[in-house]
Amino acid sequence: MTQGRVTRATDAEERRERTVVVAMRHFAEHGYRDAHVEAIAQEVGVAKGTVFLDFGSKEGLFLAAYQHAVQMLPAWLEAPPEVVDRGFWDTLGWWLQSTEEFVDSDPGPTGSR
Repeated sequence: MTQGRVTRATDAEERRERTVVVAMRHFAEHGYRDAHVEAIAQEVGVAKGTVFLDFGSKEGLFLAAYQHAVQMLPAWLEAPPEVVDRGFWDTLGWWLQSTEEFVDSDPGPTGSR
């Protein structure tokens, strides 16, 4: 593969990742039905057709966003061994605190948190 092809492939993958992150927020804010591919594409800075080229359909984009969200879960659900060793309630407390910190660290759509 030539350098130009590698660069284009990397650019395409970065664009896909940006699109998925933006789509996750749009689906969370508006729900599936009211999230619009055109608005997602506009925020990413690409044409709507590029989103369809990358994901095939709105359903494909939603599936990619869902898969990304599921892959993120273990990063903040896995309690450290010393917490797990203290038992279920301590582990649950750690999860709840971690979830609150995770949500608080995300400025959300309005940046009001």
